[in-house]
Amino acid sequence: MTSPPLPQVVIVGRPNVGKSTLFNRILGRRQAIVGEQSGLTRDRNIAVADWNGVAFELSDTGGVEWREKDGLAAAVEAKALGALDDATAVLFVVDGREGPVSIEQELAMELHRRGLNVMLVVNKCDDWKTAEAVSADFAILGIDPTFGLSAEQGHGVGDMLDVIVRGIPDGPAEVTEADGTIRVAVVGRPNVGKSSLVNSMLGEDRLVVSDVSGTTRDAIDTKLQVDGQDYLLVDTAGIRRGARQEGFAEMVSVSIARRRMARADVALLVIDAVVGLSRQDRTVADEAQNAGCGLIIVVNKWDLVDVERGDQRSWRKELAERLGRMSFAEVAYTSALTGDGVPGLFGVIDSVAANRSRRVPTGELNGLFEYLKERGMQGPPGSPELKYLTQAAVAPPTFVIFTGKGSRELPASYRRYLENRLRRTFEFSGTPLRLNIRQRRRRPE
Repeated sequence: MTSPPLPQVVIVGRPNVGKSTLFNRILGRRQAIVGEQSGLTRDRNIAVADWNGVAFELSDTGGVEWREKDGLAAAVEAKALGALDDATAVLFVVDGREGPVSIEQELAMELHRRGLNVMLVVNKCDDWKTAEAVSADFAILGIDPTFGLSAEQGHGVGDMLDVIVRGIPDGPAEVTEADGTIRVAVVGRPNVGKSSLVNSMLGEDRLVVSDVSGTTRDAIDTKLQVDGQDYLLVDTAGIRRGARQEGFAEMVSVSIARRRMARADVALLVIDAVVGLSRQDRTVADEAQNAGCGLIIVVNKWDLVDVERGDQRSWRKELAERLGRMSFAEVAYTSALTGDGVPGLFGVIDSVAANRSRRVPTGELNGLFEYLKERGMQGPPGSPELKYLTQAAVAPPTFVIFTGKGSRELPASYRRYLENRLRRTFEFSGTPLRLNIRQRRRRPE
């Protein structure tokens, strides 16, 4: 039985009034990027929040400016206003230090016209004793109730949340993570089509897409269900090497992207089919491998590849050679623009997630180990004597090899050999494996 949708609470306002700071404060964690630079939020950032046992979905939106804009700014504003369509409540955030401005009067008129349940949030009232007087300056906007608060310090936020949840219809009383949800992080270099791919997977134009490199800054969570399987898609900022990162916003974006990869079950590394696998792509693949999540190389923009270059088998061979130790990755070919290959991507995700959670029965594992010993495959000269092999964990699959005397490491070539045998025998494609060496302790006589 599908749970009813959560009430929608949407945060709107002009740029740099503290919307993302309020978003983070309500969630109790840093999910949205905040800083002094105007316009850091571009996509609609959605997360589930809870106050006094009442759950609701909270949306942070890009700044509304009501003026002639370029393509990217217009797209950001369209997403912000589009988020109002299903809003249960709207938090209209203004800057208490600056007073009302004409842009906010126009936005207030638009909110009144739509007949929405709006609450005015006068932010940056760091002196709570004067918050009421500061809030009175915004009476011209004609919005009631009004809350003077400081999202940065937390003053007054609890009082606002009390009013919000009182107006929310009865719904789920607690927030729980759906069992079996597959977390998918969409990663890659800037401008390879990550947001376009997520939109194509969702079947709707949810994320801002632009030719401007680095359009996505926050890590945007989106839930969907396909054939009864729940997914959480996370579109992340483009990851570039440290020396190429530009400014505070991008450094924080990259940090968030890496943290999300560490929590993901599967990472979709999106590469540009026209450019091929670059050095930066290998860096991102290495990050995913270190994070321990499953890895799928998504060759996007496949529709732009010449017919002569369109042999997927030759592509797969070349990718495996260039990926090196990450050659375990699965490969999928898509066009986010036309939708080709996108529906089949979910089957690959399911397979990789299952492989990452696979536990090999002890008997089968011992059978493989005894087979290797009988064939004399104990490693090159100088290798420690191998006693037995056991699986210690899943997600990612982790194996412990117990050895005899000495604490010598296995040669790298032999580690690769054992890893490949495990992959071929027990179907671990798409997932990294961990091999740990441990000296077997002797029992005291």
